Amino acid sequence: MALPTANRLDQIGDKKRLLRYWQTAHLEATGTDLEYMQFGADDLRPLIFLTSIEYPAAPPWGFCIDAANEGFGVYSIRRPGFGVSTPAPSLSDQARALAAFLEEAGLQDVVIVSTGSANPVAVRLALQSKRVAFFVFANCVFNRDVMGEFRPAWFGKLLSQTLESRAGARVSLGAIRQAGRQFGSSWFFQTCFQKSPGDVAFVKSHPREMAEAWEVSSVITPETYVQEIEPSLRGDTFLTDGLLKDLPALAVSGVETTDTWKAGFEQEAARLGIETAYLASGDVLAVYQSGMELLNLIRKRLPSNEA
Repeated sequence: MALPTANRLDQIGDKKRLLRYWQTAHLEATGTDLEYMQFGADDLRPLIFLTSIEYPAAPPWGFCIDAANEGFGVYSIRRPGFGVSTPAPSLSDQARALAAFLEEAGLQDVVIVSTGSANPVAVRLALQSKRVAFFVFANCVFNRDVMGEFRPAWFGKLLSQTLESRAGARVSLGAIRQAGRQFGSSWFFQTCFQKSPGDVAFVKSHPREMAEAWEVSSVITPETYVQEIEPSLRGDTFLTDGLLKDLPALAVSGVETTDTWKAGFEQEAARLGIETAYLASGDVLAVYQSGMELLNLIRKRLPSNEA
């Protein structure tokens, strides 16, 4: 493993050693902006979270400290269309923006953790960037029917309405915003994550992070909303058989999910050629709820001279 180098796009210096600061990088290659958080000293190996529509926020501060003690500097990227990151017209354009960030920041031997709706973009990034040493795809849908997995049932119906038309996307997104305003973001997240005690526990114990996640995800445009959920609900033709068999990667899920989810997850992972693992607590938020376990999984799978 090459020695870590400082992020050339960093604007805050040593402040990031102890605090989670969000910055905005202007990418020369794409002419777009990308919002990201960096925590830790410059000599730590980059551990980059590509956030999803479910949780476009930074990992908890305690996890960032634990990761730093294990030799990782934590980044969290709000992908195009979230926060102040410039929207992208396609998933491939999102991947190009992320690759440009890695290149212009000068980051290398990176570990990427993508979650939920970020996975289709991460797969595309994996096949074009040589700066990433290992990928973790978490809470993956890949190509399978997951409509029956959503709890409560009305939430799944809202999501399916999104794909019917632009007007349907506006109505669906508006209904979600109204539910959050009327009952509060904590209620909304606990309701949608109800099948996992670990996810609910994370929501309750991290009110600041969940409020931030709601603040960002609830104001995305209908175009970004459709781009986020369409690959999971309609399928992604990019995911051909054996696509990931030569990639240094792991697909993870939380154990607190349904048997039907696990069966579909394992079947799709086998088709794509990627190893699977389960985290002991959580489902949608498993990589955050089971943070130390995630770090241990990554360390075990990195080559011994890189850990």
